[in-house]
Amino acid sequence: MRFFNVCETAIHVKMPLQPPKKNAAGYFLAMTPPVEAPAVRWERGTWQLGAPWKTWADATRTGLLQELVRSPKWFSRPPRLEILEPLFGPWFGKTMQGVEQFFCSVPDVPGAAGAGSAVWTLEGLLMSSTAITPIWKLGALTVDDVPDTISLFGDGDTIDGSEDGDEREILFDEIEDAPAATPTRIRNREWEAKKFMGKERVREARLKAQIAIRVAEKEESRFVKQFGELDDGESRFSEYDLTDDDVGNSGSDSDAEVAED
Repeated sequence: MRFFNVCETAIHVKMPLQPPKKNAAGYFLAMTPPVEAPAVRWERGTWQLGAPWKTWADATRTGLLQELVRSPKWFSRPPRLEILEPLFGPWFGKTMQGVEQFFCSVPDVPGAAGAGSAVWTLEGLLMSSTAITPIWKLGALTVDDVPDTISLFGDGDTIDGSEDGDEREILFDEIEDAPAATPTRIRNREWEAKKFMGKERVREARLKAQIAIRVAEKEESRFVKQFGELDDGESRFSEYDLTDDDVGNSGSDSDAEVAED
């Protein structure tokens, strides 16, 4: 395949267009050898028009039109440029909204995601009574490298269904489980929820303890008003008071409850 210089294509070089062959869609005029166009970029599933390709496309289309006009034996009567040109419309242009786009049929984009560039090969022309259409074949592809992304704070609900070697997000849970994990661990949402509920239970227990102390002080004050101070030999505690062992057991029960949660 030869990449034709733009100026050569339009003026000096005879386009390698072969005699037509009839098929179900019309008449196919092959390019022998096929001609490679400048690379075309794609992004997010859409081809992007570039200046090199536009310049090449204009010159190539002009050269092909001239070649058709110079080949009267391919037609039932000698063709004229003013007849062929409306059939062989521009390969690109602007819409009513001023957006540039392709006006000819184009190859399928390699993928809906990612970006890169590809070489289009002009295989020939398909001619019917209503249009002359370029026939493209997708050539060499160059895919842009996409860096891995890191999911922070457990916000990436990434489903790790990829096979070995596939690109995927790095989950911090995996880093935590690694042998060389640092002492400062990043917890997951379930752990944070348990921690929050544990704090709430501690606050509730402290509040209840403060209320109990105030109730006890009021009862003791009422007792003193009615019966006077306790004797020196009389204990201020009763068999209902908690001992240190009882407090320890109560703390163990709370710990067990948190562990069960």
